[in-house]
Amino acid sequence: MKPESTRDNDPLAAVSASISRLTITRVILWLVAISIVSYITGFAILALSGGFSPGPEPVASPFNRTAFRSANTSSFPLDGASSGEVRIILGAGDLTVHGGAQQDNLMETTVYSASPLMQPDYAVSMNGSAKRVVMTETGHKKKDWVFAHSPESWDNTWDVNLNNAVPFALTVNSGAGDCDILLGNTNLTTLAVNTGAGDTTIDLGDYHGGPFSAVIHNGVGDLTLRVRKESNTRIRLHQGVGDTDASGLAQTDEHYTTAGFNPTLPVNEIAITQGVGSVELEAV
Repeated sequence: MKPESTRDNDPLAAVSASISRLTITRVILWLVAISIVSYITGFAILALSGGFSPGPEPVASPFNRTAFRSANTSSFPLDGASSGEVRIILGAGDLTVHGGAQQDNLMETTVYSASPLMQPDYAVSMNGSAKRVVMTETGHKKKDWVFAHSPESWDNTWDVNLNNAVPFALTVNSGAGDCDILLGNTNLTTLAVNTGAGDTTIDLGDYHGGPFSAVIHNGVGDLTLRVRKESNTRIRLHQGVGDTDASGLAQTDEHYTTAGFNPTLPVNEIAITQGVGSVELEAV
């Protein structure tokens, strides 16, 4: 007679195996749920920027696959403003934001796209001594989008230069694509970054401007945040699925602070919500 397996007679082993299978199932379900929510966020930003508008039946054309790149530059003078607000809404494409605009300009932009129809629209207004510029991708309104055009025709790259000295609030909404936000030589009051899918880098390593608050929502993709090690900065991280690597920062639960952090002094407050992907925090 064949002896019974010890494992079959061990109820603890059976329970342990069941718990292990349940844990793996829950992790997989969480990954699927977070991915779905993140992509919904990305597509919502695409819709807000003019995506998915109804149109005629797509017509096959060899020109849909023509990937020429046209550059368009624009500048927005301060016109005497002592502060600014900049909002950037990009449905799909790569975005770089940094300082370096001419001292009499709030913002300068260069846009490379696979079609002139992908060029953004701008809304400019003044509110007292504050100038506001909203940069919005509206090309999707002017053409049939997903089914009529191949990924090659989505090629869309935005390069934005901001004023170094004038304090400003910056909001970035990006549906899909990589974002590099390099603000070390600018003067922030608030920063809001919302991304759907793609890798995001926010570099404040050389920041010497005034205190600011920042809220960062990253859907699917890796996130890198650099802050100046001499700054008085506190970071709160809420992460879904992925690894966290912190360098040069002290950790207390979900909070990370720079060396010598003093809450009684002006603080750079940064709140991060990460969906799926690794997070790298650096004090440099």
